[in-house]
Amino acid sequence: MKIAVDLTYIREEYATGLATFSFSLLRGFKENGQADEILLLVEAGYEAGFAHRIAGFKTLPVKTSYLPKLPFTRGPLFRKRLDKILENEEIDILLSPYLYDRTLYSGKVPGIAVIHDTKLFDQKNPLLRWRFRFGAFRAANRMSRIVTISQNAAAAIKELRKIKTPVEVIYVSVVSHANPASREAVNPPYILDVNTLVDHKNPLTLIKAFELLKDRIPHRLVFKGRRTPYWDNVLAPYIAEHGLTERVELNDALLSQEEMDRLYVNADLFVTPSEMEGFGATPIEASLAGVPVICNALPTLLESTRGLVNYYAPAQDASALADKIVEVLDNKDAAQLEVIRRAYQEAYSPSHQATCFYHLAETICGGQS
Repeated sequence: MKIAVDLTYIREEYATGLATFSFSLLRGFKENGQADEILLLVEAGYEAGFAHRIAGFKTLPVKTSYLPKLPFTRGPLFRKRLDKILENEEIDILLSPYLYDRTLYSGKVPGIAVIHDTKLFDQKNPLLRWRFRFGAFRAANRMSRIVTISQNAAAAIKELRKIKTPVEVIYVSVVSHANPASREAVNPPYILDVNTLVDHKNPLTLIKAFELLKDRIPHRLVFKGRRTPYWDNVLAPYIAEHGLTERVELNDALLSQEEMDRLYVNADLFVTPSEMEGFGATPIEASLAGVPVICNALPTLLESTRGLVNYYAPAQDASALADKIVEVLDNKDAAQLEVIRRAYQEAYSPSHQATCFYHLAETICGGQS
């Protein structure tokens, strides 16, 4: 069986969650000895930025386009050329690791596409919402299967109703090279949150909780993510106005994998107060580094972390989060952290994820329902 994987949505080398999803899946195919069965479609001119992540796979650069202000025309405009490419390469199935309004689809080859969450389907701007839905619904209903990354995400997709394609859940893989034994003493110690700095990730509640504790603990609060307008316009002013500048910091540097591993493994605590996640990989990454974790008791996070870490609620209750931070810092259990780490290593391996996708592709190509 030959699978074409559409990576044309990756336009930069940053380790975004959507790009990391694909790279981890490819790692699983390689571990399973299936790299020779995979063809990667990449947007011409961008592949050099992540070439090291796709080494060992046959890669075909393509140039796609769409009509100005009508991004959903990308799929229809490229369809005939895509069909020709898939025919020439003798491809059996097309896998799109990220379905959005510009997703490519074939008129001749069955497809699998991944919807990570429904956030963009429900964006507030009515014009942008309509434009995204028009393209995404069109692409989704031309696939043989939609895959999503949690049961909660699957339920949200089914509520959209206009997607008629069957939906299945395949959990993401989460890879960490962090070694808890390599932990070094850091002074002052720090609490870590790795996420996108936007409103629905709820970083302001974490800052408010930290403010309640700043005179009781020696820690810094470190946010790892790209600088965003929300940081500049909301979070940074709050930090300055409340005298937290010396204790709360943003790390927006492009870190190597080794540097990210050190950032995780040397943290005293990892906290994610997010109010919306398709899956939520970062608390698992922290647990794989042997770090205690606190999550908002969001159903998606409860599912992905399997109820094994620490939780607080309600999401915007800074006092409840502050109490939980103190509780966890005062009651670290190294043996339990190792149990959690091993459970996630087994459940979220790239090999397991790739096997699930491969078996689904075999089912579709075999004509089974």
